[in-house]
Amino acid sequence: PALSAELHTQFASGLFGSLWASTSRPRAADDTSVELGATIGFALVVDDRWAARLGYSHYESPGSSRPGFYQYDEFSAELRFRDRLFLGASYSPNTSRYAPVYGPVWNRGASTFEASFQQPLADGLQGNLGIGFYDLSALFGEGYWYGSVGVGWSWRRWSLDLSWVVPDATARRLSYVGAADKRFLGSASFAF
Repeated sequence: PALSAELHTQFASGLFGSLWASTSRPRAADDTSVELGATIGFALVVDDRWAARLGYSHYESPGSSRPGFYQYDEFSAELRFRDRLFLGASYSPNTSRYAPVYGPVWNRGASTFEASFQQPLADGLQGNLGIGFYDLSALFGEGYWYGSVGVGWSWRRWSLDLSWVVPDATARRLSYVGAADKRFLGSASFAF
């Protein structure tokens, strides 16, 4: 389990920024530490159907056993259609990862490509379906696919989400033992 918080602001011009913090434990042998992130970006509403976002984020884990290993930057782009279809891509020029078959690899490029769809089901309830590819070819010469199916519920300022996430077999080879298995992920959040 992790506890996280985010402070987010957006201006009428479309400029936005956020500060984020979460507890983190990348490996079972590690102590729990804090991961920090900061984002700045621009959001554009094209019309009543289309919207787009561009962003830059920086992440750090200053209290982890290897803080430099978990320090990276990310550039992201997202296109939305009617707040139902989401297409996204991100690129990190300085990702570091460990894979049991390769060992640690420092500061290489990594990309993510994702598509997701959400469908309202009832008042406050929605279903979602997603697929993505994490391209780690600059680090390990390969990447992996993943998919998810889930349900979310919102009431006033509360949101609850539950998803079933399934990575392909390559993800298990490129992750800490047990870190990339099929699993349920759940979250509860409150917006102030």
